Amino acid sequence: MNNEQKSMIFLSQEQVSLVTEILDQLIPRGDGFPGAGELGIAQHIDETAGKAPKLRRLFLDGLNSVDITSFEMYSDCFSNLVGQQKIEVLKDVESREPNFFKELVKHTYAGYYTNRKVIDLLGLEARPPQPLGFELEPFDPSLLENVKKRGKMYRDV
Repeated sequence: MNNEQKSMIFLSQEQVSLVTEILDQLIPRGDGFPGAGELGIAQHIDETAGKAPKLRRLFLDGLNSVDITSFEMYSDCFSNLVGQQKIEVLKDVESREPNFFKELVKHTYAGYYTNRKVIDLLGLEARPPQPLGFELEPFDPSLLENVKKRGKMYRDV
């Protein structure tokens, strides 16, 4: 089952298509890596923004802005635009709706670079940095002396 076919929290199917096209402009396919849209990152955005009413409103307003800007600039919907036209629309939206665009990019990258397929293509292991990561200095218990000297700073209940 394709990510776009899963039930969405707040995005309509039409909005999922628009987000998918936008995502493929933000992170296009290349060098053996899939585009963000084709990976189904719209599902990640829907899940994340769907849980936060303010973020949901920001995304809905931002997507409306993409639609409106598309028609203002090229008298056509975003999906019918080609290459540089899409980029120009997104640049215009970024300048008019910087908060939307910042959140869009942030959640696009978060979804993309935590995607199992991208992690595998990058040759990374999905794991915490320890125990194979950074070496830690041995713990120095003397660092706690000032805390111990303060004594009890709470009351029994």
